[in-house]
Amino acid sequence: MIQIKKYWTWNAITGRKVVMVLSAAFLMAGISPAPGQSVSALKDHNSKQPIDITADELELKQKQNQAIFKGSVQADQGDLQMKAETLAVYYLADAGLENPTITRLDATGGVTLSSPSEKAEGDWAVYDVERRIVTVGGSVVLSQGETIIRGERLELDLESGITKFAGAPEPDPNSETGRVRGKFKVPEKEDN
Repeated sequence: MIQIKKYWTWNAITGRKVVMVLSAAFLMAGISPAPGQSVSALKDHNSKQPIDITADELELKQKQNQAIFKGSVQADQGDLQMKAETLAVYYLADAGLENPTITRLDATGGVTLSSPSEKAEGDWAVYDVERRIVTVGGSVVLSQGETIIRGERLELDLESGITKFAGAPEPDPNSETGRVRGKFKVPEKEDN
């Protein structure tokens, strides 16, 4: 299920029509978690799994409990994969450096977040491991099969599988830019 968060006000008639049309389109596209329809493979994602990270370079800042990976970075945790040019990893080292606990990942530069059921691309991403929330921002494109949704910010709750999209905080009222947009495949009806 995808929920749209609006950060600006529409007039009541236009706003009501847009919400109804998008809700119907999302249901037809199979994005809602209703029985027999598509659900994110990341729903109930286990954020306690190890995170495997590869990169061209690593800079370790022990005093700040931070590791910075640079160059063709790839981070894998179960079915969740994140790719970026730079990845800052924040961790707690209470048990010593042999067993740090990752609390957050900040990715920048050509970020791609993928799972077996969808792919999101944006300029940056933050994975809050403790809250189990992944946020992708900056010209975000989410694709799931033939369905494509664009916006400025995506928030994925790994526990519930709910994805929220937002447009720009102050969209240009004279153009379509800054708004959440979607292209949905409509199922073909069988002739009887």
